[in-house]
Amino acid sequence: MISLGLLLFLIYNHFQFKKEITAPAQQNIREETIQLAKRIDTFLKQSIPIAKALSEDLSNIPFNTSDLAERLKRVLNINPDLIGVGLAYAPFTYDPDVRLFAPYFTRQAGELKRVQIENFLDYTIESYHWYHDPLKEGARWNEPRFSQAAGQKVIEYALPFFQKDPKTGQQQKRGIVFLHYPLSNIFNEIKALRTGKTGYGMMLSQKGEILFHPNKEYIDAGQNILTLTQKTGNILLKNIVQHAILGENITLQGKSLLTGSETWANLQYIPTTGWTLAMLYNKEELTKGNQSLRRRLIWIAVLFILFSLSLILMDLSRRETRSISLLWLRALNVSILFMLGIALTWFLATDNVGWKKTERTVILNQNDLNTFKMENIRSALGNRQPLPIYIPTGVFVQSIEFTSANNVILTGYVWQYYNENIPDDLSRGFVLPEAESSKIDRVYRRKEKNGEVIGWYFHVTLRQDFNYTQYPFDQQTVWMRFWHKDFDKNVVLTPALDSYDLIHPERLPGIEEDFVLPGWEVYSSFFNYRFNSYNTDFGIPRYVGQNKFPELYFQIGVKRHFLNPFISNLTPIIVVLLMLFAVLITSSKNSDKVQVLGFNASTTLASSSALFFVVLISHIDLRGSLTANEIFYMEYFYVVTYATILSISINAILFTWDIKIPFIQYRDNLLPKLFYWPVITLTMLLVTLIKFY
Repeated sequence: MISLGLLLFLIYNHFQFKKEITAPAQQNIREETIQLAKRIDTFLKQSIPIAKALSEDLSNIPFNTSDLAERLKRVLNINPDLIGVGLAYAPFTYDPDVRLFAPYFTRQAGELKRVQIENFLDYTIESYHWYHDPLKEGARWNEPRFSQAAGQKVIEYALPFFQKDPKTGQQQKRGIVFLHYPLSNIFNEIKALRTGKTGYGMMLSQKGEILFHPNKEYIDAGQNILTLTQKTGNILLKNIVQHAILGENITLQGKSLLTGSETWANLQYIPTTGWTLAMLYNKEELTKGNQSLRRRLIWIAVLFILFSLSLILMDLSRRETRSISLLWLRALNVSILFMLGIALTWFLATDNVGWKKTERTVILNQNDLNTFKMENIRSALGNRQPLPIYIPTGVFVQSIEFTSANNVILTGYVWQYYNENIPDDLSRGFVLPEAESSKIDRVYRRKEKNGEVIGWYFHVTLRQDFNYTQYPFDQQTVWMRFWHKDFDKNVVLTPALDSYDLIHPERLPGIEEDFVLPGWEVYSSFFNYRFNSYNTDFGIPRYVGQNKFPELYFQIGVKRHFLNPFISNLTPIIVVLLMLFAVLITSSKNSDKVQVLGFNASTTLASSSALFFVVLISHIDLRGSLTANEIFYMEYFYVVTYATILSISINAILFTWDIKIPFIQYRDNLLPKLFYWPVITLTMLLVTLIKFY
């Protein structure tokens, strides 16, 4: 009854603990979603008086072409958040001899550039809703669109301006005024919001079109998003779109199409534009891999086993007669209980997520990177060092091959962005300081808008210290450590986050989609920093990287497939244990059984010796393949097998010599036979609990 009470208490405590973990996190995400929606709403509201003032000026003051250009440029100069401002006159309203006139000024590379929109499109065509809708309906936020004039996707606020008809004296619509904000500004705000390690944000328009999502496929789907949800069958995404169209503030639950996990979706309506901000958060993230929660589950399993054992003992104690078949059945029940405990512990061991346990500075979004940069700049100023030069660096790994217990070969691509402000005397390139051998070839160099991007192909052999203590349930981290070629010039490499569609570790950014790694599963990839120190200055006076210098790592988490080690290592052990049990079963002093089975101590010793060498050869082969410096989990199974071989041999000798030990002599060596599997499985369970607790 005590074990039952403790079991029920732990189960209740387990669910309460999960609530204590998840409830505050859910509330924090909800509050952050509300605050971000308010910031976006406030930011966009500033467009309304700007556009209204420009519309009134155009309606009341006659402008010539040069005055009009100056007025538009002044709007951009005093509003740095704007990316563009323009006018689109109705046909022949600007000049009776000119059909269309649409001057537009945009900000590019710090300068204002004029574009005449009518030179490359006829905006009076009915399909151009950005022109027709505000002209018909008045001031409005148009659906975000790609602007050819601005060269990017923009947020657009537009309203008509008027002209007094000299004949009737009434105001007539003369055209529209429109302001552009870069949609990327809003996206960066969403990316910077913390939604856990694998959460993400999305933005939907009033029509239910996805404006922003980490997966560009959904953005490209545009108005067909409901068709896309029907095709994928994702109910959560469908519900998000439907509630966004209704403009509701609500929290939804379902499976994320991005990660496939149970997810909260917090929706917040933005009144100014009619858009909806949705922040999605993985429900299981805080519980998956949580050590305290895992230990509670282990205790629940232990108490369940104890409770079940007490029921078995109570059943045996109440029976007046206990047949041998009943004793064998109960021994089997106990062994199965212990094996279930082992299996549960194995399952919990594989549920750990290595990238969550790292103590390093993990970069998972733009906010993480900005925080790291600011702290690094403060450190440089405090130490009176030159300000760091940041070089965005991307990685794409195409293959990994373990060639030995400590050597691994990686191939793939690395690229770096050098903007136009980077000094020309700074070398272009990187170093892999942990490479045993490497081949790095430059494969492309492209001029970009404000600089250049350079890419290299690499084939590198890295020597790393892997931890095999939990083999075959081990998880390893393969890492690439990067230095800049001029590592003495305070150059800090940063993750090129914009190069990846998805940066969630479990979505494997920077990893080939059809990745082949026999015997292993890649479960995460991410960038992080380690602050390394060195006991030398490499012969460089005032070397800035000697003490706690941030070095960029690209880490790949892999976990071993259990099936292959099970077949190659555990199967021989299980077969040997079964054969030892068969040898034990033959032990008997009954003359009829001896005549049939041929039991004697020397035969048992001979069989045990042969089986010992089978296990020993398998053990030596395993130990040689891993070359570990410590005893790993699988080895304890060999130790248990050695102990079993020795015990069977000693039992045969003592039983044959008729030494008066009740445990051995009782009912023709019955107790050692009954306790064989329960003792072995209990020992393995205890080893498993100690190793993985």
